[in-house]
Amino acid sequence: MNDLPLATCADCAAFRGTGEADAGGVRSGTCRLRPELGQLSGRRDACPSLQLRQERVGQVRTRVVAASPEPRSRRRESGWSEEEAPRPARATLEAPVQGDTRGEIAMDRDGLKQVLRELLEEETLYGYPAIGKRWAGGTLTLKPADPALQAKDVPLETFFHKIVMLRDRLRVLEQKINANDKLSEAEKVDLQGYISKIYGTLTTFNVLFRDKDDQFSSKDAEG
Repeated sequence: MNDLPLATCADCAAFRGTGEADAGGVRSGTCRLRPELGQLSGRRDACPSLQLRQERVGQVRTRVVAASPEPRSRRRESGWSEEEAPRPARATLEAPVQGDTRGEIAMDRDGLKQVLRELLEEETLYGYPAIGKRWAGGTLTLKPADPALQAKDVPLETFFHKIVMLRDRLRVLEQKINANDKLSEAEKVDLQGYISKIYGTLTTFNVLFRDKDDQFSSKDAEG
């Protein structure tokens, strides 16, 4: 068995030949496990994550991985640096953690759910207000006066989400106006007046909100 040649990248199932074949018929290509390495020679010695092709079993030999760390000189023979050597594609139940875990934070399921909840709330700035029950699953239909023209249906949840986004952006605008030290108090009051009028106009859509605290009010900008 020791007379067999060492396995190369071309012998690995993760290797995909994409380049021109050399004089010996071996093509260059890319590695599915480490695509960031770019184009590789098919003759390059296989790395420790070799997935030997079925048809190459018995045709080549693989490296024996020693229990103790290999000397650096031995590692260099493969042509792979420590940073380049591919890792397993994903963690398994037997090996749930892969790679360097320094700096990682241990977190249980409840902790992860809380972090995700906070991230979602930050994404919409003020969370997700609930739509009124009678509107859930409903449709907003935009129907032209001309019957020959096609109507446009918009899911009410989609329309409601856009209204909420508009409300949240207005609140951010308020905060930026109040925090702007280049505006005089008179200018801030003037701009707040415009925002109050916008809130007043949007009260038409209050019927969509389930909770009254989430609704628009012309007094919002005055607070």
